[in-house]
Amino acid sequence: MNPKHFRLVLLLSGLALILTGCKTRNTQPMPQEPVPVPPAGYGEAPPANGDGGIPLPPEQQGGRFGYSGDNAGAPPAPPKPADPPKPGVRDVRDIDPADSSASAPAPPEKKPEPKKTPSSSDMPYANPVPGNPLAVTLPGANSSLGKISIEKYDSSMNPTGEPLKRGTQVQIPDPNNPGKKIFFKVP
Repeated sequence: MNPKHFRLVLLLSGLALILTGCKTRNTQPMPQEPVPVPPAGYGEAPPANGDGGIPLPPEQQGGRFGYSGDNAGAPPAPPKPADPPKPGVRDVRDIDPADSSASAPAPPEKKPEPKKTPSSSDMPYANPVPGNPLAVTLPGANSSLGKISIEKYDSSMNPTGEPLKRGTQVQIPDPNNPGKKIFFKVP
């Protein structure tokens, strides 16, 4: 059979199937029963005085949580004044900052900011170890640390056997000063 004719027959049979399927599925819905009408007082708030069939405890006045509906927008009553201060005790609310004889508290001392990573130009180069391309020694005060490895690690934290690239910035914890770092560049 020719592919053109095959596609045409397939298309026509699909359309016929869809049309007949739609006709059999489009039936009229069953009529629904009418919904009953709610009683006349449905949805209204119960009486505020508690006469709605729910008994109130004798110590509670009004509706739920003591609300009676009266003075709904009135602010709460102000609190009772506190006892007058005892002799020799000052109430801090009575102090006027303009005529206060007390000196202002001293501002808190500024703590020195922790030393951040030095810029690339300030970072010293480490000294290469002859015969070992995977180790360096540090110049200056940190020379006592000995050989430090500069070997690359892969994503699984396994050593690759290659040194870090020249100029790579490195930071290591300082064993002589806990919490501080030593910064250097790979030679």
